[in-house]
Amino acid sequence: MTPTPARLQTGDRERSQSGLTGWGFVMYGQESGSLRAKQRPTSRIVEGSMSEVSDLHAALVAIPSVNPSGRPVEAPEEGEERITEFVHDWFAARGIECVTQEVMPGRENVIARVRGRNEPPIVFEAHMDTVSVEGMTVAPFEPREQDGRVSGRGSCDAKGCLAAMMVALARVDRDGPPARSVVLCAAVDEEYLHGGARRFLEDSGPIAAAVIGEPTKLRVVIAHKGALRVRVTTLGVSAHSSNPERGVNSIYRMARAVLALEDHAAILAARAPHPLVGSPTLSVGTIRGGVAVNVVPEHCEIMVDRRIVPGETPDEALAEIEAVLAPVLAAGDLVEPTLKDCAVETAATDGVVELALGAAEPVTQVREPEGVAYCTDGCDFAERGIPLVVLGPGDIAQAHTADEWIELAQLERAVDVYERVMRG
Repeated sequence: MTPTPARLQTGDRERSQSGLTGWGFVMYGQESGSLRAKQRPTSRIVEGSMSEVSDLHAALVAIPSVNPSGRPVEAPEEGEERITEFVHDWFAARGIECVTQEVMPGRENVIARVRGRNEPPIVFEAHMDTVSVEGMTVAPFEPREQDGRVSGRGSCDAKGCLAAMMVALARVDRDGPPARSVVLCAAVDEEYLHGGARRFLEDSGPIAAAVIGEPTKLRVVIAHKGALRVRVTTLGVSAHSSNPERGVNSIYRMARAVLALEDHAAILAARAPHPLVGSPTLSVGTIRGGVAVNVVPEHCEIMVDRRIVPGETPDEALAEIEAVLAPVLAAGDLVEPTLKDCAVETAATDGVVELALGAAEPVTQVREPEGVAYCTDGCDFAERGIPLVVLGPGDIAQAHTADEWIELAQLERAVDVYERVMRG
C-alpha cells in the first residue's frame, strides 16, 4: 500500500505562509515504513531580489550534494542530506504535503504532493545529487550571475529543473486543485545507480505519466538511450617480475579483452541508427590492475559502459559482451553487470507528449519531439510501462563541465512550462 502524506494543520500552514522566522517545528507525514514522520525546522519563505525561482536555484546550487558514487559519504561536499533538509523545509513552509523516503542510510528522497480532481497522479522527478567538483574552474558552491548566466555545480544538471518544478508546484497549490494530482519527487543517486528513482517507484502506486527533469533546452524528449555497465575481472597468479614465467599476468589477458571490446564497439557503431537516439555504443571507461611494477599482477579490472537503444534490452547487450569475451577470458575470470537500465521511447501520440509539446511550444517554437543519447531516471519509469517525457531548462552540453552554467531566462521560462503541464 502506498503511504499517504498528511496535510499540514491549518495553523501550521498559516504560520508557514506568514514567513515565520526562527526555528519552529511542524509535523508532517505519518509513520509508514521508510516514509517517516519527523520534526524539522520550517524555513523562511524567501521572495528574493530577482525572482523566486532564481533565488531558489541559487540556494540549491550553494548546497553541496556530490554523489559519492558507491562509496560511504566521507568528503564534506558529498551526500544529499543537507539539500534534502532544505527541499523539505521549503515545501513545509508553504503547507505542501511532503515526506522523506529513505533510499540508503543518510540519503533520502523528498516527495511532495498537490492533490487534484483525478488520480492517478502525474509525477515530476528531478535529482538533487551532482557529479564531482574536481577540476572545476568556477566556484562550485558559490552561484554567480554574469551575462544572464548562473554558474556552479548542478546549476544545469539538474538543480535548474528542480527549482523550476518546485516553484511551479507551489503556484499550482496556491491556485486550487489541478485537473490531476501532481507528485514531485526530488531524488537522490541519479548520477550513479538511479537508486532514488527506483526506491520511489517501489512505493509510488499507479502513475498516469511522468516528466523527468534534465537539461533539454525546454525541448520535449521522448526517447533516450539506456545503459548497461559491466565489471570485467581477470585473475592471474602473482610472482616476482624477475621471474615472470612463474606467474600469470592478469593485465596481459585484460589487454586482449580490451582489444576485443574495441572491435565490438566498432561493430556497434556501424549498426543502423535509431532515428531519434543514434547507434548503440560501447566504451571502456576505467582500468585498474597490479600492485607494483616489480610484481606480476594477479588481478585486473575494467568497467565497460554499453549504451542501449530502443529495441534492444540490457540482457541482450550483456550476452553479446559475454560472447565477445569468451575466447580471451579464462576460467575464474568474471563478467558482472552492475547497472541495467532500459532505453526510453514514448509514442509521439501519447497524451503526456501532446501536453508537454503544447506547454513548451510557445517558448521553443518547436512542435516535434526529440531524442537524446544520454540516459536519465526515466529508464526506471519506462521499465514499468509509465509514459514519460524528459523536459527541462539548460543545455546538456553544460552538464558536468568545469564551468557549468545555466541561462537565467530559460530557468524563468521553465516554471511556466512546468506549471502548464501540471495544470493539464
